[in-house]
Amino acid sequence: MTPRNCSVLGTALAAVWLAGCTGDPSMVGPTPTPSPDAGPPPDGGPPPDARPQSDALVVPEVPREVDGRLTLNELMASNGISTASGADWVELYNPTDVELSLAGYSLTDDLTLPFKAVLPVGLAVPPRGHLVLWLDNQPALGADHVAFTLPETGGTLALARSDGSYIDRVSYGRQETDLSAARTPDGSQLWTIAWHVSPGLANPAGTGAPMELEDLDVPPEAIPAAGDLSERILGYDVMLELTLEVSPASAAALEVAPRTYVPATIVYDGRSYGPVGLRLKGQNSFQPFSQKPSLRINVDEYRSKARFFGLKDLTLNNMDNDFSMMHERLAYRVAREVGLPASRANHALLTVNGQFYGLYTNVETVKRVMIARHFANSAGPLYEGTDVDLVPGTIERFEHESGPDDRAMLRGLADALTSPEPEQALFVAGFYANLDQFRRFWAMSSVVGQFDGFPYSNPGDDYFVYIDPDSNLVHFLPWGMDETFYSSSHDVKQVHSVLARQCSASPACFEDYANQVWDVLATTERIDLLAERDRVAAQIAPWVALDLRKPYSTAEVLTYQAGVRYFLLNRRAQLTTMLPAPTREPRP
Repeated sequence: MTPRNCSVLGTALAAVWLAGCTGDPSMVGPTPTPSPDAGPPPDGGPPPDARPQSDALVVPEVPREVDGRLTLNELMASNGISTASGADWVELYNPTDVELSLAGYSLTDDLTLPFKAVLPVGLAVPPRGHLVLWLDNQPALGADHVAFTLPETGGTLALARSDGSYIDRVSYGRQETDLSAARTPDGSQLWTIAWHVSPGLANPAGTGAPMELEDLDVPPEAIPAAGDLSERILGYDVMLELTLEVSPASAAALEVAPRTYVPATIVYDGRSYGPVGLRLKGQNSFQPFSQKPSLRINVDEYRSKARFFGLKDLTLNNMDNDFSMMHERLAYRVAREVGLPASRANHALLTVNGQFYGLYTNVETVKRVMIARHFANSAGPLYEGTDVDLVPGTIERFEHESGPDDRAMLRGLADALTSPEPEQALFVAGFYANLDQFRRFWAMSSVVGQFDGFPYSNPGDDYFVYIDPDSNLVHFLPWGMDETFYSSSHDVKQVHSVLARQCSASPACFEDYANQVWDVLATTERIDLLAERDRVAAQIAPWVALDLRKPYSTAEVLTYQAGVRYFLLNRRAQLTTMLPAPTREPRP
């Protein structure tokens, strides 16, 4: 009789089965053979004879009070750049004082197939330690590589014994790239979505209670879906603290070719994440890398799957033209409050290579990920309007950002607006653009003083257009809101865009625009934007003083913040001199 191949456990916990592992033939009994009518084990696994004969291994019969304490402790179902391989992985945790060999155990992503991936000899989870298994469907790479992958959209994962009974099994919802689902702390019943991923190391501390042995025979609650985690980075009241590590070679390259991406590393909350792509941005606000540049971070520049809390891009504006250092945060909030598809914006503290670069505005980049937050169908054409209006012959100057490059709707809209009859022009334009949404966009711009962009600038600037495939209409999105709240006396009727001019010439269209201005103004009063100005000013005051790279003095910041207060205090009175009184009750 061949003795079982067993690891020496070395503790009293395993004494009940050590005799079968000594190699003494007198102490080794025959491998039990199940009777033909044997039913499934008590925990609902398949009958022992369901194991494929070709996978048969001679393994020790570990008591359930020993191997039953193994847990699936952490998993990553969408690995972008968290490890060099980019493979999915699962971590096993052994809370006992016994090394546990995994020879003959199985992993599966299908509870009807417990033996989907039988683990080979040579794998063991150390006492009170961890073992990482790579779920990359490449078992030829080594014993710790498993023959399936995990779908990021959700699924199941289980660890089974050689008799097909399950030790631990979990189901999980959609996961976020480069974040893990982890028991916190190790071996507990509480699953959290973790930024501090820890394959092979202890999980982050948490409030979960240790798993009890009797709990291991029933499936635990499903791991929740990760959900939208981008609010951790773009939440309105988040003060994002971000560090960038840039090599000397990359820094030198940015001085020579500032708009070409170079590799960099993000450090957030103590975790380094990269490489990501980094370049400079800006026109009038442009500053070189050695000063206080505006920055674009392309998270997936070097690996397409990479995401930073679900985001593919970050835009950090230096507020060069915003001496108050608060315009964008307030203006984008108003746009969102009135129902426009507008970016989220907050403040960020940026450090580069150990040097504090100062206070920035962190503005949500208008790309497909952002579009999906506002439209059920994000697959349509998206364009940025930079110094271009809706005029025939200029449509090719719109900068294509995502979706198919199909400008037919923009050309049709431009052609419609050439009619000398405003009512006719708008009637036809209504087949190409959501005119009600445009009027609300225009009204928002009027209330917050976005006179540097479309439809006020000449030519149009600082806006995006999205062609929604579901409605098949053009929608307008604000951008470049850093020069808002400046000129309260600017006449809101003085527009340059052909679309706004045609609307101004139509009594019905202009009346609706004016009513929407009063709607937007009422919203700013409902959310008490004046008090919010005071709160934000107090919140950023310490960082304004510490920002030695800003191109204006702290005294100037305070002066322009007072200007925002004056603008808001007098906005209703100023608008009353420019527009007719509302002809209907304000709408939300």
